[in-house]
Amino acid sequence: MMELTLMIMLAVAMFALFLCGFYAGVIKEKYGKNWLQAVPITVAILMFNIIWILTELAKSSRYQ
Repeated sequence: MMELTLMIMLAVAMFALFLCGFYAGVIKEKYGKNWLQAVPITVAILMFNIIWILTELAKSSRYQ
């Protein structure tokens, strides 16, 4: 059960990371380079860290 939960969280984090890149591109195209790009970039960094944590948790025998 825990493995399924980790996989779902990983998929959601990867999808959110994709959307962050998409919206950063939309903001750049629509408004040029401005401070609004900081929002999706910050969320993307958070999602990358969550993906990293989930892969490390998956290696642990406690979460198998």
